[in-house]
Amino acid sequence: MEKIESIAQLQELILYVRNMRQGFVTNFYLDEAKHGAWIETGQFLYDKFEDTVLLLFDHEDPRSENYFTNLFYISTSIESVIKHLKVYRETYDYDWYVMDIVERKVESRESRVKSATEQFLEMGAHHKATLERMTRIGNPIGDWSLVIGDSRVVFAQPEDAEGIDKILHGNFDEKLEQLPLVSELKQMIADKHILKCVIDGQIAGLLLFELNASTLYLRYWLTLSEYRNNGVGGALLKRFFYEGRDTKRQILWVREDNANAIKRYEHYGFAKENMLDNILFY
Repeated sequence: MEKIESIAQLQELILYVRNMRQGFVTNFYLDEAKHGAWIETGQFLYDKFEDTVLLLFDHEDPRSENYFTNLFYISTSIESVIKHLKVYRETYDYDWYVMDIVERKVESRESRVKSATEQFLEMGAHHKATLERMTRIGNPIGDWSLVIGDSRVVFAQPEDAEGIDKILHGNFDEKLEQLPLVSELKQMIADKHILKCVIDGQIAGLLLFELNASTLYLRYWLTLSEYRNNGVGGALLKRFFYEGRDTKRQILWVREDNANAIKRYEHYGFAKENMLDNILFY
């Protein structure tokens, strides 16, 4: 395995497989900011085979219950990925590989090929969670004077980064969520993409998002348990909509078994798509 040194190298690895013109399957979607931060840690590695590239991001965080690695593949076929993964599992001493497999939901099993998830499960992977994508179409509408008048909700500041990192790790499963690094949090703060709700000088809730010209993407949204039933979550979400008031589409991923969250998102106009993110451990 070798360290990935640059975004340009990642792009070359993707083209290495694409240019074979023998098929293309992947669970890796390049994000220059995120993956640039991974490269800086020196823990983002790759291995290249005749028709497959494996990308591995090693977690050596003392807060982790045990060592694990996010694993991504770029290949001509799932069969080739599985062949190389079997060798890796026997050769390298990893506690877990964690893979995200984004696929369309298929209602009928008749007359279709096996999905990548099904093939990995047959290989011996374990299903840990499934996320569903939800989308809201159209410009957000609201009484923005009330939203921006809520003085509890403000943008996070640079000095908040370490505290936000601690809150995220205390409230989300890092193996399932791909939590941002502190360096990513600092960039999100600089971009004004982290909202915090402050009560009595303490962070009561957080909302992290991404924003481009047409799409608003909710990444993490939480209210700390001791501040629930204080309107914290609603205040954050309304401010989120305000920040993306000119967008045409708002999206998020939610655990398919989190009925309360799904119901709340539907209340705000989100609807389920037929896209799933299956999280597998191997």
